[in-house]
Amino acid sequence: MPGADTKRDYYEVLGVDRAATRDQIKHAYRQLALQYHPDKNRDFGAATKFRELAEAYAVLSDDTKRKEYDTTGHAGVSERWSADDLMRDFQFGDFFGGRFGDLSGMFGDLFGRRTRPGAGAARGVDLRYDVELTLEEAARGGEREIHVTRSEKCRPCGGSGAKAGTKPLACPDCGGTGQKQDVKTKKDMRLVTLTTCVRCQGRGQIVESPCPLCQGSGYQFIPHALKVKIPPGVDDGMMIRLSGQGEANANGGPPGDLLIRPHVRRHPTFERHGDDLYMVQSVTFPDAALGRKLRVTGLGGETLQVMIPAGTQSGTALRLNGKGMPKVGGKGKGDLFVVVEVRTPTDLSERERALLQELAKLQQSRSL
Repeated sequence: MPGADTKRDYYEVLGVDRAATRDQIKHAYRQLALQYHPDKNRDFGAATKFRELAEAYAVLSDDTKRKEYDTTGHAGVSERWSADDLMRDFQFGDFFGGRFGDLSGMFGDLFGRRTRPGAGAARGVDLRYDVELTLEEAARGGEREIHVTRSEKCRPCGGSGAKAGTKPLACPDCGGTGQKQDVKTKKDMRLVTLTTCVRCQGRGQIVESPCPLCQGSGYQFIPHALKVKIPPGVDDGMMIRLSGQGEANANGGPPGDLLIRPHVRRHPTFERHGDDLYMVQSVTFPDAALGRKLRVTGLGGETLQVMIPAGTQSGTALRLNGKGMPKVGGKGKGDLFVVVEVRTPTDLSERERALLQELAKLQQSRSL
C-alpha cells in the first residue's frame, strides 16, 4: 500500500460524503467490495482496490478511529493503530454472509507486513482484557498488573487428554485424519467434500481413558498475573498487545496474543478530542469586555495562566500550546483549549443595576 502521505481520502475511496451515517458507509462498502472481490473480479488491480476499500471501511466504521481520522488524517491513524489493530475487529467472512472463504490471508500484506502466521502454524485464540483508566492515568501511562486466566496444556497428561500410562488412539471414523470425505460422481465428474470429523472434532484422535484432571480436554485453566505497560496518551479504541499471552493452540502452533483494550472514564472538567483537551471557563461580563489574566488548573493539577483578550465573546476557545494529552510514541503533546463562557449576572445590586443601565444608554446613543 502507498504511504500515509499518498493514500486516497477514505471517504473518496468509498464514495460517500464526510457526513455519511454508519449504515450509508456500510452499504457503500458492501456494494464496492462485492464488485472488486478477487473471487469475482479477476481484473488487474482488483485485489489492490479491494484492500483499499477494506482499509477505508475498517477505519470509518469505527467511531473512535473515524473521529481520529477526521481530525488528523492518515498520519494520525497510522500513529495510533497498527495494521493488526485496524483489521482485527472486523470479520470479513461474516460480513458477506459466509459466501466467501477466509479472507484474512489476503490482508497479510495490507500494510506491508504479514498479519497471520503461514499455513501449518495456526496461532491460538487471542484473549481480550478491558482496563479502565482515569484521564490522568491515561496521560501518565505506566505499568499496571492485570490478572487473567487462560487455558494451558495439562501437565499430568502433557496435553494429550489421556490418563497417565495410556495414549490417545487414532479415530476409527476418520482414520486419524480429522476429516471425513463424501464422494459423489455426477456426469462423469467426481466431487469430493471434506468435513470435520464429528467424533474426534477434527483432532484425529480419541481418548478412551480421559485424564482425571482435565477430563480429556488436554488443558487446564491457569490464573496469571501479568505486567502491562500503558503508553502515555493512550485512548479508547487503541489496543495494547502482549504477544504470546493468549490461548494455547491445540495443534501445537504458537499461542495467541492478549489484547488489552483501554477505556478512559469521562472527566468532570476536561473533554478529550484526540490529543487535545477542552475545558469551559466562566468569566464575568466585565472581564470579557475589558480583558484580564486568569489562572486555570490543567490536567494533573498544574496551574496555568490564560489571557482573556478584551472583547472576548462567549464560546471563544483560547489555546494553551502543549498542555493537552501526550501523543502516543513520545512525539510531544496536544493542546489545551479554554472555552470562555461569559456569565450573565442574575442577582444585581442597585449600584450594579444602575451602572449597567448607564452602559446601556451609552451604547444606545453610540449606535444612533
